[in-house]
Amino acid sequence: MKNFNQEGQGLTEYLILVMLISVVSIVAVQTLGNTIQRKLQTVQREINTKVTVNGQ
Repeated sequence: MKNFNQEGQGLTEYLILVMLISVVSIVAVQTLGNTIQRKLQTVQREINTKVTVNGQ
């Protein structure tokens, strides 16, 4: 039978692990979001340039 301190320690370790995974996930999503946004802006500029050049 585990004593109360060992259960608390296991729960604390689990909580720290969940928080770490959450932080890493948030950073990854933000980084990917910024990368995708930059790529879409590049595509938009290219489309606008081609439409302007071909539309004249």
